[in-house]
Amino acid sequence: MIGAYKQAVIEVRDAYSILESAQKRLRAVFLDAPGYKFDCNRRDLSDVGEKASDQITATIKRDAWSIIVERMEVRRLLSIKRREELDKQIERGELPELTEDNVMALFEQSAANVNTYLEEAVKEVFEWLRPRRSQYKTNTEFEIGKKVILGWTVETAWHGRYRPNYHREKELTALDNVFHMLDGKGPIKTYHGPLYDAITASEDGTGVTEYFKFRCCRNGNLHLEFLRPALAAKLNAVAGGNRLRKDI
Repeated sequence: MIGAYKQAVIEVRDAYSILESAQKRLRAVFLDAPGYKFDCNRRDLSDVGEKASDQITATIKRDAWSIIVERMEVRRLLSIKRREELDKQIERGELPELTEDNVMALFEQSAANVNTYLEEAVKEVFEWLRPRRSQYKTNTEFEIGKKVILGWTVETAWHGRYRPNYHREKELTALDNVFHMLDGKGPIKTYHGPLYDAITASEDGTGVTEYFKFRCCRNGNLHLEFLRPALAAKLNAVAGGNRLRKDI
């Protein structure tokens, strides 16, 4: 029994040393991706052997796919709905094994469908900008004009500042992303986008970005003016106009 104990102590120490090495390797390679732990020593794991290995491997696979998809900027090409579907696939472990071929296949699929993804994102943003039963005369159901009023989009913060409403963060980012892509500049480069960042940074709730002029109100409304009429026209051409009128 003493001999078995001594050997077991050595094996357990070696096993955890290997787990520590694997965890350090992953964290070093994905070092600029905060929020992903690549936890190879889960505290909530009571199993050992192959079952435990499978669970840890699934966690590593989920974290790795999440970061690779983000690095490829795939999420930024997608509509909110399609992005949430992709995130659920990653979380549930439904994406294929992480190999060079599978990563390249995802990249090629995204490149081949970029126009479809953009059209979906444009239509989604358009629907958000044109509430069907809007009480605001500035908004119209059939096309986006020079200005819109977006209800329940901002909230008061500290010292007279404003911040985007948590439930509208995705829409604001999607709006910014769509205008960047319609302008041929590719997806936004910051996590939330310049509009979100400008609202958060503004001292009085007003400001200007490359595409928008905004004013935040205490009732939660965001007054938005489009500074590039040609891009707003592109958005209308893809998602609005006659397509909507035929549906009425």
